[in-house]
Amino acid sequence: MTGTAGRRVCVLGAGIVGSAAAHALARAGWRVTLVDAHARAGQGASKANGGQLSYSYVEPLATPAALRSLPRWLLSADSPLRWKPRAEAAHLRWLLQFMAACRGPQVRSTTDALLGLSFLSREVLHRWLDEIPGLRAEARHARPGKLVVFRDPGQRDAARRQIDWQRRHGCDQRLVDAAGCVALEPALAATGGGPIAFGVWTADEEVADAARLADGLARASGATLLLGRAALALEPHARGGRDGRIAALRCADGLTVEADHFVLAGGPAASSLLRPLGMALPIEPIRGYSVTLPIVDDGAAPRASITDSARKLVHARLGDRLRVAGFAELCGPHPVVDRRRIAALCAAVDRTFPGACDLSDPAPWAGLRPATPSGRPMVGATRRPNLWISAGQGALGLTLAPGSAALLAALMDGRDPPV
Repeated sequence: MTGTAGRRVCVLGAGIVGSAAAHALARAGWRVTLVDAHARAGQGASKANGGQLSYSYVEPLATPAALRSLPRWLLSADSPLRWKPRAEAAHLRWLLQFMAACRGPQVRSTTDALLGLSFLSREVLHRWLDEIPGLRAEARHARPGKLVVFRDPGQRDAARRQIDWQRRHGCDQRLVDAAGCVALEPALAATGGGPIAFGVWTADEEVADAARLADGLARASGATLLLGRAALALEPHARGGRDGRIAALRCADGLTVEADHFVLAGGPAASSLLRPLGMALPIEPIRGYSVTLPIVDDGAAPRASITDSARKLVHARLGDRLRVAGFAELCGPHPVVDRRRIAALCAAVDRTFPGACDLSDPAPWAGLRPATPSGRPMVGATRRPNLWISAGQGALGLTLAPGSAALLAALMDGRDPPV
């Protein structure tokens, strides 16, 4: 695109979703300003997430199985899911919408949409990795494959049905027995996490460090980076003028950023900016945890990405570190680190891959995944003519960010959407 008249865009949020949006819009000819409260891109919900690029594993949290498991999860102290009820109308609405989204037909529809977006993401990310010098190494991007380990043999038929259904959508997966799991990932031979019943192997799944990728994309975009500046308010044009368009972003330090268009990509924080405008997002901040452990025994640590389906834990090797992440807590908008969760992650690593990692300094982290009730992200226009959104990617933020960015750029340019 040539010219810049009317093509100034301010992107709010420099996590992996916002940084990817800034990069895609800059490539499309927009003059981009990227704003974030942190001093460096990727330091919020992207800082230490699970690290798995799970293109074929996009089934939402809201499923019939999750609904059936809710009572057991909520009553167990070490459950992968924890809920602290809040007497807030938005929270209660989200819970009701979540339960409604657990119906089988809606789950299939959502999964269809997410698979299309995830495959677009893979295509876009690979293009960027090829184009931006050094980004692949900087982001610790690799393609080690992914093995989902099941310890309950009763889940085999359901897993086979899921594989058959996803094959029709272009996923290349196969069921392997316990011996096949160990052959694919020898580090599982020493597991003390209980006997392995079977696994699902996807050879083309990938890993990356979301924080490093976000930072690399932000810098490569050529956008004006206004980092370390907290967004305070979106200011509309004067009453009655320009159909409710947004005129500027006001930051907490007094800086005002004017633009022709604005993109909200700040996850849970986006709601606080919309509320004064009489708008709301059906987004719940779901807290997750991770540890990042130095690998001290190379042979004892996994090379493939490993997901433990029983414990809902993911393991991703990022260079000489093992990132282990899990848990989902609906406990409000505060990324507080629960030391019991960190201890549980370390104990699981010690059982599953004994001796592989130094557990003395686990780099504990908690972050807020911005989740919609159905699991389908919100990408596109709002009722304000120049206000756009890319949010609600939830636990799939790293996987879906490049595709969401490409979709947003197409919509803002008036082009046919790629998915």
